[in-house]
Formats: sequence, C-alpha cells, structure tokens
Amino acid sequence: MTQPLYQRIYQSYCNLTKGDQAQLKRCNLKTLATSPAYFRVLKYTGAQDTPQTQRILYLLVDIRIADPDNDADNVPLALIKEGVKEQQIVQIVRSGENSLSYLKRQLVRCKNIQLQSLGELAQFWGDNARRQLLKDFILQQD
Repeated sequence: MTQPLYQRIYQSYCNLTKGDQAQLKRCNLKTLATSPAYFRVLKYTGAQDTPQTQRILYLLVDIRIADPDNDADNVPLALIKEGVKEQQIVQIVRSGENSLSYLKRQLVRCKNIQLQSLGELAQFWGDNARRQLLKDFILQQD
C-alpha cells in the first residue's frame, strides 16, 4: 500500500538540509510555490505541483509533529490544550483565502500533533474541512 501524500511530503521535508528547511519556514503560502526547496520536495516525493501539495507542505513546516510511536493529539485537541479560543477557530473557518495562514499561526503554538490528523486536514482543506474543524473543536472541549 502506498503512503498518503502528506506522509511522503513530511518525510521528504524532514530529509531536506537545514538550509532548505529554514528557507521553507520563511515562506508564506504564496512564496512557497517559487521556493527551490519546494521543488526539491516535489522531486523527492514525485508529487504534482498543485495547490494541494503546497497547502500540505505549508502546514507541515515548523509544526511540532509527534513521534509516530507516541500518543499524539489530533488537531482540534492540540488547539484546545494550547488555549486557543473558540472565537479564533470561528475566525479560521470564516476567513476564506487567509484561513490556512490563521490556522498555521495557531498550530505553531501546539505540541505533539498527529501527522495523520494534520495531514488530512491540509490535504482536504476547504469549506467542509473548516466546518469539521470547528465541529470537532467544540465537541472535544470539556
């Protein structure tokens, strides 16, 4: 069975040089597409140059992903544990084109995030994924 796209992208990001990783950390979603390090990730993964691939890489860069052997938190739970407010999640859901940047700002605060939860969120980002994020956030709160 082949690995999901987000898993291949994350592995190739981890295998980049420190310089390439630093270059990607300085990118926003628009500048990522013209970064040489982005094209190296495409080369290593065999992924297509699509907005989906860019989104996945953008969200995975500079986020503390949990070790696969550890017990990790899904994205909504990690956000809750870091004290992200419901209103901030509502802002992410309603902010359209900027929603990914707003989400990343909150995710940078989090620790121990499940790769699968974050990868699937990035891969399928859209109206339904944003709505599901809000729903899961509210349902997982105490």
